[in-house]
Formats: sequence, structure tokens, C-alpha cells
Amino acid sequence: MKASTRPVASVAYSADDKFIPAHQLAASLIDLAMSRGVDKNRLLRGTRIFYQDIRTGSSQLSAEQLLRLMANAKAQVGGYDCAFQLGRRLFPGNYGAISNALLHCRNMQDVLRLLNVFMAHICPFMQGYTYRDANQYHLVINDALGCGTQWQFIVETYFSAFVAAAKLLLGRRLPFHFDFPFVRPRYIQEYETNLGFRLNFSQPVLRIRFDLEWLKMPFNQQSQSLKWHAVQQLKQQAYPSQGFVAAVRDSLRHKRNQSLQDTAQQFAMSPATFKRKLQQHGVRFQQLQDELGLQQAIYLLQVKKLNNEDSAHVMEFSDIPNFRRAVKRWTGFTPTQLRIG
Repeated sequence: MKASTRPVASVAYSADDKFIPAHQLAASLIDLAMSRGVDKNRLLRGTRIFYQDIRTGSSQLSAEQLLRLMANAKAQVGGYDCAFQLGRRLFPGNYGAISNALLHCRNMQDVLRLLNVFMAHICPFMQGYTYRDANQYHLVINDALGCGTQWQFIVETYFSAFVAAAKLLLGRRLPFHFDFPFVRPRYIQEYETNLGFRLNFSQPVLRIRFDLEWLKMPFNQQSQSLKWHAVQQLKQQAYPSQGFVAAVRDSLRHKRNQSLQDTAQQFAMSPATFKRKLQQHGVRFQQLQDELGLQQAIYLLQVKKLNNEDSAHVMEFSDIPNFRRAVKRWTGFTPTQLRIG
């Protein structure tokens, strides 16, 4: 297939682009908050969201608006379970074709392939990539937009949705393992109730892991014909492909050490404009380079079990001491600790 000649930015969405249907996540969150006694006018204050548009389903929202709505809900809904309860409401929910496609997948491998292509339709805040070792499948999650202080709320919401969806599709809860970069929360019981007990906190990466045997376990409602029709509907929808931060991250994944100037050129921007765009999304260029270095080091050392020399060579370090220092700075662990961890 011929590669696109369009600048990367032309197929990536920004936090202020309005393309997310109001009757999906926003409607579910508003309904949840109102069921807890929250006044809808207070809830919508500062979001530029109008309740009438939610009811009619006639408007599209930006991720920026949804992040503000999440902040309001978190502040006004009592308790610590708001994100988890929201996640349990999302699937199948009001997501149309993407819900139908997922509902009729054959197995978890089918689901992950579909999400890789259509993630923006159901979860525009996240970017994921996968790999496997001898025993487990790994799904690593990154922030696609620069979600800032709402990132943990988003993680709690969509991880709960993922667990609930898998249980619905398979007929029983899968034994997922979760690695969180957050400290262990005081409300740990909500994590255990909604995600299970295989929880690790203060980890270098945000990751979902499960044993390979679950990858091809057949789902209850699989239907190739119904999934095919849903996918055809999805292909006809005018949706952007990925978030701006995710697009920058993908560019760097091909060459982590490329300069800001070269990356800006790929996005058809001047370096100054590119830096401002990153700042608008709450991230820095060096931050993304370091994040990818961390994830690559974990993959090479912890999963592939490569020695320091081979890992440093793959990551284009000129000497081993610099490699060791970089790994320690990125992850908080030495290469040896990662390899045996």
C-alpha cells in the first residue's frame, strides 16, 4: 500500500478538536453524577457543554471538554468509585459500530487487533502497543493527548471497562495483572473490587498482562458476519486516527534520538510551533524521548533478557556506563535489577 504523503498532524487529533459524540462518555458520566445527587448545572460549569445537546445527541465534544467534565465530576461526586462505576457503564454502551464489532469478536486476540485500528472511536485518550514473552501477553498503555491530572481517573475508568467487557465477552473474569505507575491508593478496595487482586503499583510502565492461554479463548457471542458489517460501518465514519501526543510518540518510536527539528518537519511545523503544540498538550519533547527509552529498556532487559552490551547497542548508546545511568534515571532500577525482576 502506498504511504500517505500528508503531514502527520493532518491525521492526528488535538485535545481541542471536537469529534467525540456527546451521547457517549459525557452522557454516561453526567447520568452517573446526577444519580449521586450532583446538580447538572454545577457539573457542566466551565466545560462549554450544554445539557440539551447531550439529550439530543446532536453535538460533538473535544477531549479538553471531557477532561474538564471529569475534573468536575471527581470533585463533586462523593466517594472514590466514580471512575470505576463509569467504566462499568461504558460497554456496550452508546458506541454504535465499535461496540457491535467488539461484541462479536472471536477472542481477546481479535479484540486487541480491532482496538489497535479503532482505538480513537472508543477511547481517544489512550494509545497502546503489545508484545509477548514466553508466558504472558503485555499491553502497554500511554497517554495519547496529555491528559495531565485526569490521567489516573481515565486509567481507572477504561481499565474497569476493559475488565467488565472481557467478562461479558468470555462469561467469566480473566485473570489480568495490572502494573501502575501510581503509588498505591488509599481506596485500594475499589481497585480490588473492579480489577482484581493482581495489582502492582509504583511500576515504571502502565501495563496490562495476562497468560497467553487466554489470548485465543473463544468468546460467547462471536460472529464473523456481524463483526464484518460493524467494521464496514466503522470504515465509513470520518474519525481521526490518533492523538497528537500519540503521533509524536510513534514518530520517535522509529528513531528515538531524532531531533526536535526533524520531528517538527514531519509534522509540517516550525520547531517553535511544534514546541508550543506539545506545551498545549502538557508534554515536553525530551519527556517523550525518555518515556520511550524507559519502555524500550524494560522490553530488552526484562522481557528479552538481553545483556547490557546488546541492549546498549540496540538503543544506540556509545558506552555501557551511559546506558546504565540512563536506565537507572528512567526506571529507578539498574539493568541487572530489571533483568531479574
